[in-house]
Amino acid sequence: MKKTMNKQKQGQAPATRPQVMDASVLDELRKWGGPAEMSSFEALMWLAEADPRLRSTTTSVLILDLEPDWERFHADHRWLVDAVPRFRQRVVVPSFGIANPTWVDDPDFDLDYHVRRQRLPAPGSERQLLDAAAILAMTPFDKARAPWEATLIEGLEGGRAAYVLKLHHSVSDGLGIMQLLTRVFTRDRAEVVRPKPPPRAFGRVRPTTSMRLGMKSLVAGLAKLPSSAGDAATWLRRNVRDLASDAESVQEALEYLASAKRMIGNKPVPGSGLFRRRSLSWRFDTIEVPLSTMKAASKAVEASINDTFLSGLIGGFRRYHEEMGVAVAEMPVGFPISLRTGDDPMGGNKFAGSQYAAPVAEKDPVERIRHIQRFVRETRAEPALDVMIRLTPVLSRLPMSAVTPLMSGFTAAQDAQISNIPGIPHAVYLAGAEVTHYWPFAPAPGCGMMIAMLSHNGRCCIGINSDTAAVTEPELLVACLREGLAEVLAFAQPRTATRVSPPKVARKAARTHPVPKRKAR
Repeated sequence: MKKTMNKQKQGQAPATRPQVMDASVLDELRKWGGPAEMSSFEALMWLAEADPRLRSTTTSVLILDLEPDWERFHADHRWLVDAVPRFRQRVVVPSFGIANPTWVDDPDFDLDYHVRRQRLPAPGSERQLLDAAAILAMTPFDKARAPWEATLIEGLEGGRAAYVLKLHHSVSDGLGIMQLLTRVFTRDRAEVVRPKPPPRAFGRVRPTTSMRLGMKSLVAGLAKLPSSAGDAATWLRRNVRDLASDAESVQEALEYLASAKRMIGNKPVPGSGLFRRRSLSWRFDTIEVPLSTMKAASKAVEASINDTFLSGLIGGFRRYHEEMGVAVAEMPVGFPISLRTGDDPMGGNKFAGSQYAAPVAEKDPVERIRHIQRFVRETRAEPALDVMIRLTPVLSRLPMSAVTPLMSGFTAAQDAQISNIPGIPHAVYLAGAEVTHYWPFAPAPGCGMMIAMLSHNGRCCIGINSDTAAVTEPELLVACLREGLAEVLAFAQPRTATRVSPPKVARKAARTHPVPKRKAR
């Protein structure tokens, strides 16, 4: 075992007693990921990658306080793929287009392909780490294999390491990933005694092909036609009769249709000229703020953490535009609204998107918060909040050559997408190494940038995934976003305290090259 594992961090007592994982956790993990057939929403994410700008790769970069023992790290992943069937499965798209892509066992699964190891060159800075992680994230998945990769990156300065977990978004959204890791990570450095997964069938397994899945779906669909037609007719007669005699149901149906018209017809405001261009290249950046300060600031102005976070980012966007010499009143921003309920399976995806005209010109952070609160309140009240999810069964059956331009146009119209994910509130360990930071880098499928915040053991870890063509001055953007967040975090201070803005010189020093002043739009 490596010296780094034999020697505990200073001031920390060694963990000697092995942990014992409850057997019920194994039952939960075996169900993680949901049904074998993708939902129509997940199918659309998978199939839309016919356009490479719509790739949906989620990347988690976890900082470890020391380099874990490779054998233990590898063994933990061996247990994971045996405990969670989804990690041994690849995606097959059925022929004939009558069923959604389906998860099937991969008879050629090779753990060593998915679990990898690399070392940073000296000095092993965090900038080097983020650049290496971005390269991993931009590399497309081999769709003949399970769409995930786990890379241990050693050589991070200070004797540390990093764990980069790369998953396709069709596997799970951010909340589902946290459900998984909460059950897989341990509470201290000690070895863990895990329940043994059921044995798998060995020997050569006949691979599941697109044609076999397509024929199976076709036969099943044909067999259901007579009964389905009869059932549909009976259902239609009954419900039309009930609807005609139920004024309340009629009103609900009309309200849903009116709401759907509003949701579908909600056009984004024009984007900023600064963020207009798009490419296939991503850059990763990070910002950390104390969770306790974020909570205190939010409480002081009667806001949620999400309201405060979004207001701070909008303030940062305003500063960036000012520094770049461009005037802009509003900016198109998208953010997800979770539709999960307690009955939903772990993993998978369950959220709706929203189009928000962010008030970038508004200098008062509290007014920005109130504007956000009104928008979220009105959006959540829409009966047809899920209308786009309901339309995905139709979209996923259309030729992708027709669908991807629609999707690309929709996402490209957004200068930024923003997400906030509740993380793990306590210390956790991976193969005996403590996870000190959890940086979330969600995909930027056609938008200018994706900014995600994840709370982790008292920290707010903010991951910024920006399109390098859209954000030409990334250091300046990060400096401006820090200032915008500092502005709202100042609410946590006593009201009598003097609030001091970060000096402008710090922002101007962040530029990589001089930027000429531009005419106001």
